[in-house]
Amino acid sequence: MSIDDETFFSENLTSINKMVSKILLLIIPLPLFLIALSHFGIFSISDVFSFRIFVLALIFYLVFQLLIMSNIRPKVTMAVGLLEINLFIAVVGTNSKVGVYITFGLVPIISCLYYNRKLTNIIGIFSYIFMEVSLFFKFKNGAALFDNSTEMTFWGSYIPIAAGFTLEFFFVLLTANLMSKRGFVTLKHLLSLIDDRNGLIETLREKQSKLHNTQEKIIEFVTQSLKSHDLLTGFHVEHTQTYVRMIAKKLRALGYYKDELTDETINLYADAAFLHDIGKIHTPEGILNKPGKFTDEEFAIMKRHPKDGADLIRTLPIIGDGDFNNTAYEIALYHHEKWDGSGYPSGKAGVDIPLCARIMAAADVMDALISLRTYKKPMSIEKAMMIFEDSKGSQFEPCIVDAVIACKDEIMRKDAEFKAKEAMEFDREVTEKHQYNELLKIQILEKVTSECESQNFKEYLEGNLKKLKSEYDEKYNRKEAD
Repeated sequence: MSIDDETFFSENLTSINKMVSKILLLIIPLPLFLIALSHFGIFSISDVFSFRIFVLALIFYLVFQLLIMSNIRPKVTMAVGLLEINLFIAVVGTNSKVGVYITFGLVPIISCLYYNRKLTNIIGIFSYIFMEVSLFFKFKNGAALFDNSTEMTFWGSYIPIAAGFTLEFFFVLLTANLMSKRGFVTLKHLLSLIDDRNGLIETLREKQSKLHNTQEKIIEFVTQSLKSHDLLTGFHVEHTQTYVRMIAKKLRALGYYKDELTDETINLYADAAFLHDIGKIHTPEGILNKPGKFTDEEFAIMKRHPKDGADLIRTLPIIGDGDFNNTAYEIALYHHEKWDGSGYPSGKAGVDIPLCARIMAAADVMDALISLRTYKKPMSIEKAMMIFEDSKGSQFEPCIVDAVIACKDEIMRKDAEFKAKEAMEFDREVTEKHQYNELLKIQILEKVTSECESQNFKEYLEGNLKKLKSEYDEKYNRKEAD
């Protein structure tokens, strides 16, 4: 925005015109107030005079409103409004019983709000002329100021007084002029600062946009990598982002961690949640996609993925101020820790576990319970909520369990959306994984058979190999032919 910005001055002009309209509206009840005071003996102003200025005030207000509604040039409306206030003060000032001398300086001061020095000077001149004419009629109407000047002619009395008011009004005009000038200079400085600030904000927005794009590319890379490596982790990381944001917002709504869980922080947690299982890239596919229960040795390998993930995140370039990197690191490393200290890999407990990881742990378990896995069917939301209730204070922080349970309806809706969206894709991936695993068995058996030295055992292996190949051809090659 520059000092020549038409939008700013147009909006300001409209705004000040509305203020002038309010002044004209507030003037209307003034004559009624004077009538009331006169009846109580405080003033001695005739009802006729009060009624006349009431009618005048009403006409001025209606004319000004008509100008505003008719969309005549705002500058014309501006000038008319200021002159109407001037003229009303001048008419009121003609009454010998009313003293409005200082009020004549009001309109030039109001004009300064338009940031138009030329306007201020013109309105100042009109204010002076109206003041002198008003004083003339005031003294003609027998103002008390002449009571001590009975031996002097009217002009002999009026001219010195008019000269005195001229001198006083000169200082009013000078003040208004200086205010208008200073206001314009201050405005120019402020607009310059706004330009600088806007430029800085725009630069920051561009940087934030680039950072966000970087995060999105990292997240997309991780998601696609996990999908190709693990049958279900690709879906899982997408689900948990939603649940992390949902749980964090509900925590804040319930009054927990209100200072920590700002909108920015919640978005940061949700973005970093995509990387919580990045360490599974180092986990063998045979373990990740195993349809049954893990052996102790396999589970020990699975338990490495938090540390592996944290090590991988350490290799990421610093994004922005590093908050994303730090949060992603904490989530990856600690999302299998438990509130009572029985988790892994570090056995941390309570608030020693970072808040982001405590929320992530809840989102992680929730999705694992209610989603399909190679080793189990999805659990109902109701049963999952019962498990969370039973884990309150042991696996999860109590307030986080409260937040999860409070999110029940939202989780149910999102889970239904996820299942509807992913059903066909999951069926395809299951088929591909099964086909891949069966082909892998055949290749391994071929290698073992070719290297077998015992003829009897080799014949046994060849029989099994032939059977596997036949089943594979019947199941997959026939489908491809069809």
